[in-house]
Amino acid sequence: MAMGKNGTMLWVMLAVGLTLILTACGGCTDFAPGGFTDSDITVIPGTTSPAPPPGPGQQVYGNLVIDVPEFVQHWKADGTCFWQGQIKVTNTGETPIMNVVIRSYLMRTTDNRRVNVDSKTFERVNSGASLYYTSQVFGTCDTGYYIVVKADTE
Repeated sequence: MAMGKNGTMLWVMLAVGLTLILTACGGCTDFAPGGFTDSDITVIPGTTSPAPPPGPGQQVYGNLVIDVPEFVQHWKADGTCFWQGQIKVTNTGETPIMNVVIRSYLMRTTDNRRVNVDSKTFERVNSGASLYYTSQVFGTCDTGYYIVVKADTE
């Protein structure tokens, strides 16, 4: 059966409406992921991060100690910026810890929206071992941000 002019117009309107809805919800998942707690490390760029004991910028997850002294802002020639921090992961236990995932979330201060995330997986952190990596998160230069560093084992 052939579709008339009104039927074609209806399909076009439905397609346009669906496109608008999907476009509007494209950023709906950009907010901070659930599960942030006071035990995660919050870093304010340009400062040494305050954190609960054991010390500034340090957090303990069982036998896993995460140390993040600071994130420093860097400017790129194309007019964008990134924040870089050295993260140290230490296993203070007597057995290896497997599949450690460290995530750094760049969060916009005005609405707590996640702008960028960097993650690093360590397949194995041996007993007494310390591993390091440099985390970089990217954003615009003239926006206020803070960074949340979270550790998980998968």
